[in-house]
Amino acid sequence: MLEERLREALARPEEEGPAGKAVGLLLDDAAQAGVSDVHLNPDARGLEVLYRLDGVLQPRARIDAAWTERVLGKVKVLAGLLTYRKDVPQDGQIAAAEAGGRTDVRVSIFPTVHGEKAVLRFFLHAGEKFELDGLGFPADIVARLRAAAAQPDGVVLLTGPAGSGKTTTIYALLHEIVKPGPGGRRHVVTIEDPCEHAVPGVTQTQVNPAAGLTFASSLRSLLRQDPQVIVVGEIRDRETARVAMEAGLTGHLVISTVHTGTAAGVVVRLLEMGVDAHVLTSALSCVLAQRLVRRHCPSCRGSGCPACLGSGFRGRQVFGEFLEVDDALRSLISSGADRAALEESALSRGMLPLRRAGELLVESGLSSPDELSRMIK
Repeated sequence: MLEERLREALARPEEEGPAGKAVGLLLDDAAQAGVSDVHLNPDARGLEVLYRLDGVLQPRARIDAAWTERVLGKVKVLAGLLTYRKDVPQDGQIAAAEAGGRTDVRVSIFPTVHGEKAVLRFFLHAGEKFELDGLGFPADIVARLRAAAAQPDGVVLLTGPAGSGKTTTIYALLHEIVKPGPGGRRHVVTIEDPCEHAVPGVTQTQVNPAAGLTFASSLRSLLRQDPQVIVVGEIRDRETARVAMEAGLTGHLVISTVHTGTAAGVVVRLLEMGVDAHVLTSALSCVLAQRLVRRHCPSCRGSGCPACLGSGFRGRQVFGEFLEVDDALRSLISSGADRAALEESALSRGMLPLRRAGELLVESGLSSPDELSRMIK
């Protein structure tokens, strides 16, 4: 077990760098398990080690209190952080070479009443391929996403809670957009928070609010860089929404995300942000609402085994609802229709609702009713 291996590594003070060996062991174990995050949570007894696997946080091991500061200190050294500052939040990054050679790791340190807490976020693997056909969406959604990515202008929005796969879908769209075509190369720029994957052929930047580089200010500046495709990590405020919609009206393809529950809910949210209904109906092309559910572990079929860390699940499956903004929907938006009316109109013309898309996965045996209920309230 990981806890026994950590205890063994730390019990050898005669060897050079036991804390470093323990951190290396932890990084290697987490990378092999395929986790997205490792939490080092301090309490009176030491550090509780938790893994986020397939979106669910679960205990993995515990490190004795005598080693708490030294283990956290080693994490900070690897991430290039100030080891003597323990009273302020810090953010850094562990290079892939220091993390087992698999992937870079983003490190966030935060002071608590029991000491510093560390969260290690494993970036997307550099060699991982992002293809629309490989995401797991039904063929009709893939075809619609591909068609949306080929448009010269308009706004394409994704929605869903944190951890629902929106970033992966956007990167797949980017890889689709930069493929060589008869129209030549398209100038693609992104504004991200943070940039988690380098896409060849794409100009990528990260927001830096402390320096005044927000989504809205970056977007206004990028419009002077002659872009054809703009990816905005998230539309969070009225100004970003306004500039994004106007960009979609003036010859740019804009791809972004909005936090809300359903595809139709995105329309309502943008109107609440103050986007003019006429601008919205002219700019918005489509909305994809997506979720991820855990799949039954193929090794144990749900009973729990080392491969799934005893959870009974291994890997996740995406599903979603795709809302195309057609003439009928534009008319409803202009007339001030509410979310229910927009959804009813879209459903009457063939939109598969989010819940039903999830139910089909359960009926196929890929996941469980409880897992679907966890993702859709």
